[in-house]
Amino acid sequence: MGLFYEFIGDERTENGQVMEAHSISAGLDYPGVGPEHSWLNDAGRAEYVSVTDTEALEGFELMCRVEGIIPALEPAHAAYYISQLAPTLSPDKIILMGLSGRGDKDMDTVASALGVSIYSSARQPSVRPGLN
Repeated sequence: MGLFYEFIGDERTENGQVMEAHSISAGLDYPGVGPEHSWLNDAGRAEYVSVTDTEALEGFELMCRVEGIIPALEPAHAAYYISQLAPTLSPDKIILMGLSGRGDKDMDTVASALGVSIYSSARQPSVRPGLN
């Protein structure tokens, strides 16, 4: 993968190293952009926007509340952006959003970021006997 870094315009340190990226979503915590995405952007065939961790959490909560879906954090970024984009479009426009991943695996991360506990302080009996 290091070969592609020379073709990608990522931000770099003074020593030429690609700067570390951060995202609440592990799947988006990568500093590189593939050459195909760079080409699509340069050709005007794709538009890329950034969404903060706080905004992604808003998208996560929106999907849970409105659709009853626990999204993975990666598509929660898109859910937030769509919630901002939709009001600017005419009513006849259709927005199609693909969901990937499983949100249940992100519940600890989301709870920690929101400062809430998803675990009861009282020990709950297990469903299967002998596991208490």
